[in-house]
Amino acid sequence: MRVLFEIRLRWSDEVLEEEATGRDGGFWFPDTPHNRVRLDAAVALGNSLHGERTHWIEKRQA
Repeated sequence: MRVLFEIRLRWSDEVLEEEATGRDGGFWFPDTPHNRVRLDAAVALGNSLHGERTHWIEKRQA
């Protein structure tokens, strides 16, 4: 049996956000190698701009 997962970018309350992004995090994407690389890059950029551990990847079962 194969279990599918989704991932999204999350950020702490310390990060100011635009109203359009919402407070619950980013959009959910299938947990594929391509999407993982893209979100890893977004985490690195967010952490470099806003401080360590302000951004991370959240994972859930689809």
